Amino acid sequence: MSDLDPFKVFLELQLGLPRNGPGSRASTEAAFAMLPALPEKPEIADLGCGQGASAFELIRLTDGRVTAVDLFEPFLDRLKARAEKEGVSEARLLPVRGDMEALSFDNESFDLIWSEGAIYLLGFEHGLKSWRRFVKPGGFVAVSECTWLTATPSQAARDFWDAAYPAMGTIASNCEAIARAGYELIGTHVLPPEDWWAEYYTPMRQRIAEMRETYGEAAEEVLANEEAEIALFESNPGQYSYVFYVMRRTD
Repeated sequence: MSDLDPFKVFLELQLGLPRNGPGSRASTEAAFAMLPALPEKPEIADLGCGQGASAFELIRLTDGRVTAVDLFEPFLDRLKARAEKEGVSEARLLPVRGDMEALSFDNESFDLIWSEGAIYLLGFEHGLKSWRRFVKPGGFVAVSECTWLTATPSQAARDFWDAAYPAMGTIASNCEAIARAGYELIGTHVLPPEDWWAEYYTPMRQRIAEMRETYGEAAEEVLANEEAEIALFESNPGQYSYVFYVMRRTD
């Protein structure tokens, strides 16, 4: 077990969770409710969809089609299995294996691009700029992004995020980036603490304990790092969270 691939450990941990990042049905609904109007059957892209938690919510909230994009086949396999179980056809949910930074869609393909907890992989402003051409004129983008909620975080929080995501911004700086990227901000929604716990950190703690039993020291580095992230959030309440940014493409 000593040569266990750390990424495989991380992936197995994530596959055991109901969500692959902070979020909830209520927060997805709150962000969606900010959209002023969509076509009757909108074309939607869910980028970095993971196992599809937000994709299935978007299907429930609209009569459109969701193109669910993720780079990792095991996530898409779970999404496809759920779609089959729930009787959701590809006319409503189209899984696509793809890189968010090298999308192959036609320009102006989507009425709405949605992405929960994934745009950081590209960088907030760069991601918005690179995705803009896929949005129809006057169309919408909604993303959740880890964001500082205070100008004076603890040193522990600052050190952790400087290492993990040094480009993490504030709501104000992200709103400026939205304007530079060619969008008009419609609104923001800060994910409450329970969105980190209920379907993410609490089941993750249980999953970590189970994986320690299975893999022992071979998985310890990955599992300890995840525990450290949980402990940091627990000990630094209100200093950072994911924030939904809902915006319209300007032309």
